[in-house]
Amino acid sequence: MFNKVFAYAGLLCALTSTVAAAVEVIPGSGMPSLESLGLTSEELFAKGPPPALTSRITELQKRYDPVCQTYSTGSVDNVIACFNYLKALGTKPCTVNGDNNIMCTAGDAQVGGSNVSGGPSASSYCSDAALGVQWIFTNCNQGGQVGGSQAANGNGDLIMSVDNISWG
Repeated sequence: MFNKVFAYAGLLCALTSTVAAAVEVIPGSGMPSLESLGLTSEELFAKGPPPALTSRITELQKRYDPVCQTYSTGSVDNVIACFNYLKALGTKPCTVNGDNNIMCTAGDAQVGGSNVSGGPSASSYCSDAALGVQWIFTNCNQGGQVGGSQAANGNGDLIMSVDNISWG
């Protein structure tokens, strides 16, 4: 019986790993490919969540009131994989020309940005855009499902959002 339990647990772990590996992180239009960054979807999922969000979010974004939503959500693991992708881009600009842009999709989740500046574009370092996404999955997680919006760190003109891929 003891060996059967371990065999079952090993099979379950293998199946879980296979399912997680089957989900691809897909950069949005105009965003760098995973290959160009030397990354794989598996690495972005394996990295897991970052340390707890601290006071790295600046006062400048107070021009936007963050929103949690339950009507359009994605799996927190998929959102965190997109967060890890954006964070890996570091000081590369995450720019929204026009109104909206999808920056990353993974499984059932999409991470996008909205330009609320009133001008032709809004931009922040991708690592700062990632902090807006981190706020969302930290504060808007309902049973492993995440949805909402928050300003990119230090920029109330670039609003990051997390939605289900079928929304809109």
